[in-house]
Amino acid sequence: MKIITNTLFRTGNVVASDPLPADRSVLKLFSEAAVRVPAYKDFLKQAGVNPKSVKTIADFKQLPLVDKKNYLTKYPLAELCWDGTLDHSRIISVSSGSTGAPFFWPRSLGQDVEGAVLHARIYREIFNADHKSTLVVVCFSMGTWIAGSYTTSSTLGAIEHGLKINLVTPGMEKEEAVKAIKHLGSQYEQVIIAGYPPFTKDILDEGRNQGIRWNRLNVKFMWAGEAFSEEWRDYMLRQVGSRDPYRGGINIYGSADAAMLGHETPVSILLRRILNRRPAVSQKYFGTEVLPSLMQYDPMSRYFESVGGEMVFSAYAGIPLLRYNIHDLGGILPYDEAVAMAGPAFAQGIAQHGIDTKPWHLPFVYLNGRKDFTATIYAVNIYPENIKAALVDPKMRGWVTGKFTMATNNKSDMDQYIEINIELARGIRPEAEYKAIASRTLITKLTKLNGEFRKLYSAVKDKAEPVVNLIEFGDQEHFAKGVKHRWVKR
Repeated sequence: MKIITNTLFRTGNVVASDPLPADRSVLKLFSEAAVRVPAYKDFLKQAGVNPKSVKTIADFKQLPLVDKKNYLTKYPLAELCWDGTLDHSRIISVSSGSTGAPFFWPRSLGQDVEGAVLHARIYREIFNADHKSTLVVVCFSMGTWIAGSYTTSSTLGAIEHGLKINLVTPGMEKEEAVKAIKHLGSQYEQVIIAGYPPFTKDILDEGRNQGIRWNRLNVKFMWAGEAFSEEWRDYMLRQVGSRDPYRGGINIYGSADAAMLGHETPVSILLRRILNRRPAVSQKYFGTEVLPSLMQYDPMSRYFESVGGEMVFSAYAGIPLLRYNIHDLGGILPYDEAVAMAGPAFAQGIAQHGIDTKPWHLPFVYLNGRKDFTATIYAVNIYPENIKAALVDPKMRGWVTGKFTMATNNKSDMDQYIEINIELARGIRPEAEYKAIASRTLITKLTKLNGEFRKLYSAVKDKAEPVVNLIEFGDQEHFAKGVKHRWVKR
């Protein structure tokens, strides 16, 4: 298979070369979807939009936004797809949004071909897998969620591009992942562990317990599912003896909605590390001193907009998406504008670390988190509804108010955990007995109500258990009066 280096244009499951600039490409996507996708055709009609009036990108940007609530859940699945049929799709993945209700995402051949191209570029340009024999260990969930199956199919497709890769797919079976690496790793010039950030740390910890000397294996990482700090990246790379943060591990921005949306590159990592040392600059450009995730993307395959501080994108997919609001908080930056933020330090870093900018002269997307009500652990969403179910259980409801906050934190050894702060009823003291009951009840409800957590818990056991804090009634730090209560602390 010849490597596709130019723009991809997709029509249902058709893939072809397209020299059009990004604006014209997304207008072409719109014109086809308005005719060929029954749900979108009806959506435009209900909104009073005449598709023939949309001729310029300015017209396009006046189209109503779509999301799960106002569009995807309003129509039968087939009507959301090309030509009102699922026939163009090959595999269906499942996601859970802010409510925890599942949604099914058909994926076409075109998306798999695109995934192979995108992964081939990562493996070639960042990990040098065209020159180094490489074992890729896929440790994402191999169930109905997209990460495992998409990474596997994309890597298999990338191998056809002349890469020296073998693939093993233990999924989130930690023992199997460690066993595979222990027996196979030394036979390759490098090992790439692909998985959720905290789960890859579990693999390192368990492997060390089983005698794996990670610094002898030339380990790299391909993460996805959630953000992490540069300090966490450094920690992980030190564990495997790597001193190259620019090519030692990258984070991927993806979703079940449209697979890979963007990913880190040596250029984006350099820029992020410079900004990590300059919180005032981060505050100026991003509105927060908390450093956002910083990715690059191909504007010809993903048309991004920032609308009201939220990320909106358009893309060909099994379900074509036009101005789809994924409800991620963030924005976009042209390449030159992003690089200018770093000043002279950027050019100095490029020269010092031997980074080739040619493959990565692409725009940036920055992410400040999800505008929903979930916390995450190992990229698994924990929903307020799951916690509320525990608080109304007969074992607990007599001594709690029903208020709580939750947050994702890291221990001193960088293990991730969910912290849940529960408000006690007036006059109730935080006794050890109550804490033990709360912990048991939370685990029971989470494993019963949250399928993703149930699978995680079976894989990592006590590492998935929430850290419970019982907070006395009226505590202003956690349960301030006079403001709208926030379930999730960032």
